[in-house]
Amino acid sequence: MLGVAAPERVPGDHTIASVAAVLLSLLTGEQQSGTGAARSSALVRLLLGAPPEEVAPLLGGQRWVVVHARPDGEGAPDPVAASALGAALGSALVDPAGDVVRVLVPADRAPDPLPGWTLGVSTAVTPQDWAAADTQAARALARARATRAPLLRHAPRPALADLVPPDEAAAHARALLSPVTAHPALTETLRTWLSLHGSWDRTAVALSVHRNTVRQRIARCAALLETDLDDPDVRMELWFALRRI
Repeated sequence: MLGVAAPERVPGDHTIASVAAVLLSLLTGEQQSGTGAARSSALVRLLLGAPPEEVAPLLGGQRWVVVHARPDGEGAPDPVAASALGAALGSALVDPAGDVVRVLVPADRAPDPLPGWTLGVSTAVTPQDWAAADTQAARALARARATRAPLLRHAPRPALADLVPPDEAAAHARALLSPVTAHPALTETLRTWLSLHGSWDRTAVALSVHRNTVRQRIARCAALLETDLDDPDVRMELWFALRRI
């Protein structure tokens, strides 16, 4: 049982109390049991979904990586396998989310490849940037599956596009991509297809769709954007724009 005393309620009290309650459950529960796995999953979802300004004070300045993991073969991971994955990565913060397991791992325990799993790993971030790291890990996992690599890390590096002021680059990206951004499936298909150098098969694997679906979506993107996606200059500009949204 957890009791909270304060002279008055302020914004963030509910989130802090909820995190404290789940942390206490994690500390006192059996982590390998189904109940322990459910508690851990709830905590990860709470932390990744809470406003950064409310989570950050709870965890100090420690840096973390977000790991997205998918088991090799067919079928979704069961709670026992997900808990074992967390133990192998040195973290109890595990969320089996459908076909993918999400794990929050302290940056000083950055993972190595694990037999039986394909991993996508974000850059090391503080809690304020967990949402972005979650997206990085998802994209790294998609590329890892497409290229059949056991582990891929998101690795940002300086580029010519970074010389453009961020606000101007974002405004240009929104204007350029506005015909497709209303359709999330088209946007993500275009992003994945460009990142995989126009490979129909690898894009289909990364998105878990049929290759004909990829072809149809890319053709729709070309029509909406009124451009030739076989032109390398067009592909380059679209790739730069997609990095800004």
